Amino acid sequence: MFNLNTPLRLFQAALALATLGLSGYITHWYLHHTSPAAVPISTIYLLTVSSLTLLLTPYLLLNPALSLRHHNNPTPPGRFFNKHLILTLDTLLALLWFAGFVALAVFEHGLHICAGHVCDVMIGGVVCGALGMGSFFVTAGLAGAHVLRTRGGDMEVRGNHERWVGQMEARKVDA
Repeated sequence: MFNLNTPLRLFQAALALATLGLSGYITHWYLHHTSPAAVPISTIYLLTVSSLTLLLTPYLLLNPALSLRHHNNPTPPGRFFNKHLILTLDTLLALLWFAGFVALAVFEHGLHICAGHVCDVMIGGVVCGALGMGSFFVTAGLAGAHVLRTRGGDMEVRGNHERWVGQMEARKVDA
């Protein structure tokens, strides 16, 4: 089965970088063309969410790959991997991205006069925020499915006792 974790995490990192650049441009434009008090809070919020995403993406990307067990090495993964923490982080980031893109969309919609490149950049920021939210909801759904599929064990699917306790012990358990 194809592993969706790596492409989705790379997509999330790319969206975070794009949103970081777009929100930075909007903040810079408002700082230099209006008063500093007029800088929209939603862009600063999206800068924070993008930075947080870039900080957490290496953990979320490498964690499942480092925690996989080979059939020759039946030891459980170390304390570094926690499937519930990954589910929590994905859900939290999805909600933060949701709040950020909605806040920027509301701000952009509330502008009576919007001229220049900054409005186009805001629309790009809204689109990147919406895509980021959607991608984190997808990964949160995949993480939730993994948690449900592997409950009762650390990483193995329920009912598959061979890879957890060994072949001889699994025959005793299943019998």
